[in-house]
Amino acid sequence: MAIEKNWKYYTGLSFLIYSFIPICTAELVFFLPVSKASAVSFIVVYLASGEVTFLVGVALLGKPFVTAFKARIKAFFFPRREVTPPKPVSRARHRTGVILFLISFIPYPAAEVILFMADPVRLNPRILLLLLLFGDAVFIASLFVLGGEFWERLKKLFEWQGKAEPTSP
Repeated sequence: MAIEKNWKYYTGLSFLIYSFIPICTAELVFFLPVSKASAVSFIVVYLASGEVTFLVGVALLGKPFVTAFKARIKAFFFPRREVTPPKPVSRARHRTGVILFLISFIPYPAAEVILFMADPVRLNPRILLLLLLFGDAVFIASLFVLGGEFWERLKKLFEWQGKAEPTSP
């Protein structure tokens, strides 16, 4: 299946590329001339924007792109192996992936609660940063555990299954 290079492709690719920038540059925020509380608040929003744009980028690119991208990564790390069709995901693997997927969303509200409840003087912003990076790592790991069919099922949640009403002339 060929990948159609239209506005969805280029927008999704741009979002996907941007999504890795916050993970790589979040630590640089502490060099800005702002308070630690402001820096940590900015990092929370900055990392969350990276995760949201990753989701939107993958959704815009669709399953053909994700499958082709995974095949290229496998070919890079395992050049002699043939790319075989994905094996069905077992029930235990699916449950593990869903649990990881849901756990990956916990660090963001936890960081907000910590910022709200903690003493700003004693608060170590690096711990919050590590907490948020842990959430991102668990999210990406959950996508690999769940496999390619997960996105198809997730997209079907948002499709309307009713019949279209005939238009009158």
